[in-house]
Amino acid sequence: MPASYFSNFPYISYSLNPSGQPGETEWVTDIFRRAAPIVNLTRNTRMFYPYQIIEGETPEAIADRIYGSTKYHWVVTMFNNITDPLLDWPKDYQNLVRYIVNKYGSIATASGGTHHYTMTESKADSLGNSSTATFIIDAEKYATLASPVPVVTTFSSGVTVTKTTTRAVVDNYTYEVNLNEDKRSIVLLQDTHLSQVVSELESLLT
Repeated sequence: MPASYFSNFPYISYSLNPSGQPGETEWVTDIFRRAAPIVNLTRNTRMFYPYQIIEGETPEAIADRIYGSTKYHWVVTMFNNITDPLLDWPKDYQNLVRYIVNKYGSIATASGGTHHYTMTESKADSLGNSSTATFIIDAEKYATLASPVPVVTTFSSGVTVTKTTTRAVVDNYTYEVNLNEDKRSIVLLQDTHLSQVVSELESLLT
């Protein structure tokens, strides 16, 4: 992170003597200080708006375009609970492929290995309403869904509801790709609130 972010942090005395005995010390930045937004603050639509990270985009690039400087990259990461940009930020295609190969050995191995099973329930009623929900299930439950059949329920009001249950196998490659894509959905602070956030960070850490 740029030095400008850590310029808000206080200094602490750090001993350079590994034995813990009195000796040489140095004043260093207390990087263990932390600040976090109030719970559910990012749901405030007057302050935040949804954003999709594009391929190859970085927190610094977003901060420079939205807030006018790369030094505000921490505004992007802090409000999205991103503590490790290498793990929490979406990878570009080349780095994602490299990550999958390093983890599973090859793309073919990742594609051929089962990560988990899912069950999807779709409901539709005679009034035109519909809903879909997907759940992670185990192999035993997956086997019971070999031949899913729609189930129709008729209520006393005359309304009918049709429920269809399907199953799926999610391989390791698909899991990693979907996980990476999910990380693209973040929220951004409205630039009109930037100065207030910066001021509050300074008062909290100094």
